[in-house]
Order: sequence, then C-alpha cells, then structure tokens
Amino acid sequence: MNRVCEILNIEYPVIQGPMAWITSSELVAAVSNAGGLGVLGTSADSVEIVRGIPDSVEEMRKAIRNTKALTDKPFGINVFPEAGDPYGFSKAMIELAKEEGVMILVVAGNVSPDEIRQWKEDGFTVIMREANPSVRGAIEAEKAGADIIVATGCDEGGCMPSLSTGTTAATALLSEYVSIPVLAAGGIVNEKMAKAAQVVGAEGVFVGTRFILSEECRAADKTKQDILNTHPDDFLVFTQSYGYSKWRTVPNKIGREGIEANNNGDFNPPSGSFFYGMLKGDPDAGVNTVCNVASLVKSIDPCKKIVKELGSIFVE
Repeated sequence: MNRVCEILNIEYPVIQGPMAWITSSELVAAVSNAGGLGVLGTSADSVEIVRGIPDSVEEMRKAIRNTKALTDKPFGINVFPEAGDPYGFSKAMIELAKEEGVMILVVAGNVSPDEIRQWKEDGFTVIMREANPSVRGAIEAEKAGADIIVATGCDEGGCMPSLSTGTTAATALLSEYVSIPVLAAGGIVNEKMAKAAQVVGAEGVFVGTRFILSEECRAADKTKQDILNTHPDDFLVFTQSYGYSKWRTVPNKIGREGIEANNNGDFNPPSGSFFYGMLKGDPDAGVNTVCNVASLVKSIDPCKKIVKELGSIFVE
C-alpha cells in the first residue's frame, strides 16, 4: 500500500494545499470525499476580514464543523511553528484542532524539533513543509517525529521559496536523505507532472493551483478565468520580504508595481490582499498567484476528477 495513504488513511496520496482565504469547507470536503486529503487554510469559510485570536478561532471552529458535516473522511488544518507565529494564532488553532479532533497538521515554516515532538506526543500526524526545503531540515524533521515531508520547489504558486531549487530537484534530494514519505509540491497540475514527481522519489503530491481551478474552490470566477487566460510567458514574478520570498502572479497592477519596486531597489513591495484579490476577484487588489505551469490546465473540473488523475499513478 502507498505509505502516504496508509499514514493518512486516504485512498489517493493527493494533499490539497491550504490556500489562504480561498480554501473552504466545501473544497476540503470535496477533496477528502474524492479520496485525497483536504486541508483547511487560514480564513477558510470566512466571508469578511476577522481580527483577533478569539474571533479567528471561532471562525475556524465553524469551518471545521462545516467540513465534518460534509465528509466523514480525514482532513487537516494548516499551522505554523511559534517562530512564524508571533501573535499566537497558530498555537490557538492547534488547541482548537485538538478540541475538535482534527488530528492532522500541515505545518508550514522552519523546522522546530521541540514543537514537532510535542505535536506527536499530543497524537497529531505531522506533515512538515519547510519554507525553504533543505536536506538538513528534512533530516531534522524526521528525527523529531514528522510523518511526511513536503518538498516544495520554486515552481509553486503562493509565497515561493527564496531558493532557486525546482520541484524535481527538491523531491529527488529530500527523498534520498529521509526514510519517511516525501510529497512533491510545485507545478503538479496533471498526470504528466505527477508521474515526473514519482520518478524522482515522490510518494504523493501536494497541490494548490490545480485546486484553485476546481469547481468547488470559492475563488472568484474572475480569478479563475484570469489564470486560464494568461499566456505561459506572461506571468510576473517579483521579490518580497527583502529577498526571502517571491510571488508569481497573472499580469496585474500588483505584479507590475512589484517588479517596478524591485527595479528601483525596493525588495519588500506589497503583495496586496488575497481577500480582495483572489477571493473577491479584484485583479488590482492583490496577487493572483499560481505555479509556473498553470497554463497546462485547460478547464475547471470537479475535485473528484482532479484527485483521481493526480493520485492514481501512486496506487496502481
């Protein structure tokens, strides 16, 4: 049996990326019902901007319970180590997950061995996704008890790693040095890309862009159409966080202004708002961010079809 499926108790080793704002209980449940693993991201199901930990926790509690009403399959929640969580939002979300019985954590950020050990003691399954995937980080996470490692290449959408290592190289390297399963992340949009990941050592895939272009994703139709209509040569990339991260976006105001800022020596321009940009569909309000092969996607499909297409090769 595929080891990712065995660890997570799922049918296909396809993990949905926990995309901020555009994730919803409907998307998560659809992925899980299709045999993959849905993951609730930041502000899932929220219809307005919520501030403060107590209100954010209650919004996520609603999303968890909405998801449970739609599926009896496993699903996870996205969290961050303390170093990337200065105000304690993730700490509160982990306590909530424990209360609600959501026992799969998708951890995004730098490896924190002490926290991983604590999460394992608390009974969680830990999927570790290092911000800038490294062999040392993967080894450290495995030693601390992480169950699955995500190898994210600069091919990805969202906040791209600052390192220039692509998905194929990252997957090949990490899978060579750890004994636990490795998921390939970045540019996994069709069967061809999933097969390529499998060849270099992936035992499953971690997928964002392809699920944006799903029927169940709540991103605005305008957001989806802008992705489908963008020529592969026209995506814009700019550096943010003083070189620590980059954004790839469809051609829009934020992307053009980001590149202009970089050219003028500013390496921390704004990326705008996911809420107004991707959720509401205002092309000038924020990045509309996708992987580098988003143009290979030609249609908006149900999650059931996507999960089967990407996951079948790993369980044949």
